[in-house]
Amino acid sequence: MWYVIQVYTGTEEEICRQCRCKVAEKDEDVFVLLAERMTKIRGQWTLITGRLFPGYVFVKTENIEDFFMRLRRIDAMTKVLRTGEDMTPIHPEEESYLRLLGGDEHVVKYSEGYLEGEKLIVTSGAMKNFRGTVKKVLRHKRLVVLEVPLMGRIVEVTVGLGIVKRQ
Repeated sequence: MWYVIQVYTGTEEEICRQCRCKVAEKDEDVFVLLAERMTKIRGQWTLITGRLFPGYVFVKTENIEDFFMRLRRIDAMTKVLRTGEDMTPIHPEEESYLRLLGGDEHVVKYSEGYLEGEKLIVTSGAMKNFRGTVKKVLRHKRLVVLEVPLMGRIVEVTVGLGIVKRQ
């Protein structure tokens, strides 16, 4: 099961590294969900990778209570998200959705597609088989804003999507 740990934004990678070294056991996984996108650097479109959910680290474990006790080994602000008093995993359908989007590497790959009228057709990348709500397409920035379910809420995330043409 996947659990979510809230951390200070910008410290996700460092806390993930510390958890892998000091906290996680061999059957557990600690990771940050990432997304590829294109950005202009010195006039050239460059592929970069950024956090999909800033301020959150994900943990795959079957025993969150034990993991939570071991989490005290690192010196950083970490807070396992809860529902009431219980540390709750993300919903199974949310987990499978994020697995489909991010793959085994936990990286949402850059996608390409085209617009047919107002309909978005994705031809390659992580969003090729995407089923969900596209809030807006930022064609000139090569980005798309998606509504993604997480912990029973709808969260907006920005992923890379290049619109090759418009029909």
